[in-house]
Amino acid sequence: MDATVKQILDGFRFSVTNYTSSLGPENEKLARSKELVESLYAKAEDGADMMCISMDPEFGEVATLIGELAAEPALPPAERASSTTEGNSASDEGIPPASIAAAGYHMAYDSMDSMTKEKQGRYYSRIFELEEQAENAVHFNTLLVEDGVLFEMSREPLLESAKETLAQAEEIHSPTVDFQQQLAMKTFAEVESIADLEFQVTLMAELSNVEHEWDALFIEVIGLLPACAQAIEAFGPTDDNVAKLRSSHRFMPEFMGITWDEVFADPRYLLFWNNVFWPKVPAGKREAYEVNSAEGWRDLLKEKFYDPYVKDEPVPKPDTTQAHIRLWRNQYPVHETLDLLNDPQRPVIERD
Repeated sequence: MDATVKQILDGFRFSVTNYTSSLGPENEKLARSKELVESLYAKAEDGADMMCISMDPEFGEVATLIGELAAEPALPPAERASSTTEGNSASDEGIPPASIAAAGYHMAYDSMDSMTKEKQGRYYSRIFELEEQAENAVHFNTLLVEDGVLFEMSREPLLESAKETLAQAEEIHSPTVDFQQQLAMKTFAEVESIADLEFQVTLMAELSNVEHEWDALFIEVIGLLPACAQAIEAFGPTDDNVAKLRSSHRFMPEFMGITWDEVFADPRYLLFWNNVFWPKVPAGKREAYEVNSAEGWRDLLKEKFYDPYVKDEPVPKPDTTQAHIRLWRNQYPVHETLDLLNDPQRPVIERD
């Protein structure tokens, strides 16, 4: 039976059954409604789809009758009869059948393409098995929680996504991405509930966002000197570009205790320079300058687009007392940046 049709007819059956206790099984409109609902069920079980059922005159009639039942005078309390439970319709407490609670899963499954069904099919098969076992909607939802199928259904896509992201990240050489996705796979494999899973996803995302931004800013700041030289190479020695380079030449040693040599001795910056920046240098420029390596491009910038514009400036000296960074409220030597991003000393987040 079509999932949408089943949901609607189960809703009709549930409504009609609920009126039995207040109107009594002898009520003509109630009896006619029951007759029509069961007739529509039989047609749906024989293969009638949503269009056929919705265009059937019996469908319109039962919908109208159910609306009218609300205005029917109720029997006196002494004459009211308790409704009876038939199959998987409604219980004495008026609880909807399991099929109503499961209808959304049927519709979701029916709307999936073949690839998604292949990935998610085992979860939905289990959900539909629990639907058949359940006595009513409440029991069905209880079984879903106890069985753990929804938990696995939520966790597995996250694990798969982390694996895919980690594989794709090999080309961007980002220590923050590597750490985040490896931690995600480890953490998601160990959580034991949906609530814990949601907490961990949110926590790791927030911490990771800070580290991604921190890493990007670190690359931008520590690479200020070669970036100024690169600007002159790309756009020429304009007054503005030369002024920025000369200011940075003085600023970096004073502010961070770093000179050109220290920039290219930093493991994190070298990871970026060798694997991300250098591959983007156009082939035409490589041929024009006869440069064939990241180290060669570094030396070219220094000799032709850096030194000539600061030759009248005092030679800066690195100051190790100033060459430090701050991450997660702690202070570290600059050269430890890559290690910190590969395994950041994150603050401990505790829940009450």
